[in-house]
Amino acid sequence: MSKKFLWSSYDKGRTFRTIRHRSKRTHEYDFETAVQLRKKVFLIILVLILFYLSYLFFYSKYFRITFLNISGQSETPTEEIESLIWQTLERHSLSIFPGDNYFLINIKRIQKKFDEQGLLVEIEVKKDFPHTLNINLKDRLGQIVWISNEQFYVVNLAGVAEKQLPIKELVNVKYPVIYDLSNTTFDLNDKLVNEQLIDLILKVYTTFGSYELPVIELDHFKVDGPEANYVKIVTKQGFEIHVNYLLSFESQMNKLRKSLVAGKIDLNKINYINLRIENQVIYK
Repeated sequence: MSKKFLWSSYDKGRTFRTIRHRSKRTHEYDFETAVQLRKKVFLIILVLILFYLSYLFFYSKYFRITFLNISGQSETPTEEIESLIWQTLERHSLSIFPGDNYFLINIKRIQKKFDEQGLLVEIEVKKDFPHTLNINLKDRLGQIVWISNEQFYVVNLAGVAEKQLPIKELVNVKYPVIYDLSNTTFDLNDKLVNEQLIDLILKVYTTFGSYELPVIELDHFKVDGPEANYVKIVTKQGFEIHVNYLLSFESQMNKLRKSLVAGKIDLNKINYINLRIENQVIYK
């Protein structure tokens, strides 16, 4: 006897299990909140530490320059040099940090300040932790002061005008001073002066005293133009000595010395001595 399959009884027997998501318990929410709170506290503490360290190292008095030790030789008075340095240190570094901070001292800015004031001085700076700057001064070598058309320029060994000096008088300056009688005008960074002429001027300036010429002292120089092959040495006694770079400077000075020792030239009655002609000393 076959059994009847009743769909109604089958439908009643089917059951569907509903998947229910387990909700977080209270202690789980508390744990996540605590973790987030600790992160915030850690971040706040880190910011405060960074702020404190920034203040300590960059703004506090513990790392501020308060002493200057200046050594070396320069024609510029020490008081003027100190004043310029302090003025530079008063300026802020990167617009926000104190310029006198030990860690942020800008040496190039100090040198630039000297250059802007027309001081031909090179500086060597060493820091002495935590409050002192040791500054060694030395006159800048290998440059001349070129005066043309009432303008003062610094010219380097290559004959290039590096900068214009903001001064109108040079007193007791230990650099070769040359007056350009042609009043040549030029722009900065232009190659102006013949390099051989510069070499001659520097040789005269550095060795003139070694020839021990009787009662003759070097004062300044004159040239007829920046391309001239000779220079006029103007003495403190008022007369000029003309030398060129076509002949050996040593030979020109030696023949002058021989003439002076022999008493052939009365220095009180001359306007110039011309040494540019070989084996001759011409004076007027």
